[in-house]
Amino acid sequence: MTKESAPGLHEALATIAAAARAAYADGSNLRVRSSGIVHAVVMTRWLGTERMPGPACMVEVSGWGPGAAHPDRGPVTCRRCLKLTTQEPADEQLGLFPVTAPRTGRPTRRPQRLNAGREIGG
Repeated sequence: MTKESAPGLHEALATIAAAARAAYADGSNLRVRSSGIVHAVVMTRWLGTERMPGPACMVEVSGWGPGAAHPDRGPVTCRRCLKLTTQEPADEQLGLFPVTAPRTGRPTRRPQRLNAGREIGG
């Protein structure tokens, strides 16, 4: 009797990664789970040395599970992916934090000085 050996970890990862790459070989874009946002696709490092299709904007895909991303034939709707894939200069900086107005002028209130030996409020 011969015993069939189970594929090693590297071979299993290679098979999963190859199947994912094949799913995007026709130029499909990428959608994460049930999100309505469609991303451009780039090859990203997955586990070990394996490469997997991932969003060009590098948005977090929880755990990089191979089932989290799905091919989508729709146009790219992710603003960051669009900025990364366009050949024209970006006309608008994508913000990381809310914009706040710069502080101008002097503070309206001076800090209080405490005099040694005096009680405050008394």
